[in-house]
Amino acid sequence: MEAKTKTPSGQELTKGLFRENPILIIMLGLCATLACSGNATDAIGMGAAFTFVMIGSNVVIALIRKVTPNQIRIPVFITVISTFVTIVDYAMKAYTPALSRSLGVFVPLIVVNCIVMGRAEAFASRTACSPL
Repeated sequence: MEAKTKTPSGQELTKGLFRENPILIIMLGLCATLACSGNATDAIGMGAAFTFVMIGSNVVIALIRKVTPNQIRIPVFITVISTFVTIVDYAMKAYTPALSRSLGVFVPLIVVNCIVMGRAEAFASRTACSPL
């Protein structure tokens, strides 16, 4: 059996930003990115929303992955991701209603975006994270 090699956290971060960034490399998810990036405010808002969802869901998924049975892993992960998207959507509606109207349906579409689910699953399966 092969031993897993542990990569430094800096390499893991840059791998997600550059080498494995789906928007830059394989162009999946480009439709939502193009639709939301008509101006800098919309692009920054969508980027911030996506970043919050990714960081929050990856942390929670990494913490619960060992106690989640394989049979229900994907539904649990989708529920976690959709919870963070709902938080972002409600926060945008409350604090930046113009941005929320501008982004429209693209914020809730983060839930069904396979890139988010795939990255969360990949992160959770590669990272050994234990609760503090």
